[in-house]
Amino acid sequence: MTPPHRRAIPRTVTDVLLWLLATDVAAAHLPDHDRPGRCANLRCTGEAYPCPPARDAHRARQTATRPGLPARGQARVTAPATTATRFAGWFRPTRPQSTRRAVPSPRAA
Repeated sequence: MTPPHRRAIPRTVTDVLLWLLATDVAAAHLPDHDRPGRCANLRCTGEAYPCPPARDAHRARQTATRPGLPARGQARVTAPATTATRFAGWFRPTRPQSTRRAVPSPRAA
């Protein structure tokens, strides 16, 4: 029988394998019923919940899904002239530029 977390994969998932692995790990590392602040998995005996595997699974599940759509409306864009003046003069040569041109090397015959 298929576990419930494997039956319905959300449409926002972009990496199915990562999402399935993350949900498997998250399903295996749930809080203990008797001690809600502890992980119920035997590999995490004595670990506080959420244990490191549960935190990693949550992070992996977020990584495997596409971020939500941006809000509709008008975006505020800074004017290019303003940005250009903010960065003017930041990139200057570290040594003086030579005014001599490089002499081309003779071609080998």
